[in-house]
Amino acid sequence: MPTHAGSEHTDRPPANDNIVNTWRILRAVDCARCHGKDYDGLAAPSIVDYARTQSREMFDRMVLDGDPPRGMPAYRDNPQIAGHIDDIYRYFVGRANGTIRAGSPLPQSQPK
Repeated sequence: MPTHAGSEHTDRPPANDNIVNTWRILRAVDCARCHGKDYDGLAAPSIVDYARTQSREMFDRMVLDGDPPRGMPAYRDNPQIAGHIDDIYRYFVGRANGTIRAGSPLPQSQPK
């Protein structure tokens, strides 16, 4: 049975360190170039909405195998993505259900 964004196996966000690490991976790979700075869509569809509406299997397939005719590259051979697909999925599920806010998860420095 497909796992959707609201299921008990995927509704908990990654731990804070994992959120920061996942966000850094997404920035390094530059998903924002096509999907927008907060991944809500730009030239390419929203990854947040995709995680909300598609099964885990479909999410993994789209990220790992891509959709080259539509301009989505495959990341199966990229260890930063393939090796962290669980945290990436949890990050976008957290964005979709509101447990992870848009923007940088890095702590803001406090003025002295």
